[in-house]
Amino acid sequence: MASFREFSRTESWGSEAWKALCKVRETTPLVQCITNFISMHIMANSLLADAASPAMVHAVEEILEFTSLSSALCINIGILSPDWIFSMKAVAIRANECQKPWVLDPVGVGATRFTTEKCIELINLKPCVIRWNVSEIMAVVGASIAPTKNAPFVISSDGWLLGWLVPLYPA
Repeated sequence: MASFREFSRTESWGSEAWKALCKVRETTPLVQCITNFISMHIMANSLLADAASPAMVHAVEEILEFTSLSSALCINIGILSPDWIFSMKAVAIRANECQKPWVLDPVGVGATRFTTEKCIELINLKPCVIRWNVSEIMAVVGASIAPTKNAPFVISSDGWLLGWLVPLYPA
């Protein structure tokens, strides 16, 4: 696949996206998902549609062992409880130890101080990708203005454009 620079200079984003999807379909990754009950069904079906294998594993007793077996991890913080928070943190740490990519989806961040604090704790565990929108970014960084036309973008480690850049880790 093309790097982001090559990708941004071409008009073939559709073919590059297709190549990425084909790669997922060829490898059929096992994706561990810690997500709320509302979105479990949607997330599982989305992954299945892309030929990935979803596993909604969040029980404290099995998460660490399962993370070692998975190809990737997705954490959605939509509904938090002490057990789920513990599982999310433990599995993020384990994913980093195993060098597994993981995605943080900070659903609802900013709604309460509790959710925002727990989201920041997860961000500090350094996810590979944060899947968020502008209001979620603003809630985390405490911003009060929208990004400008010249604001930089978040680029994933493999070069995909993901959204607005928020400096999480100083260079």
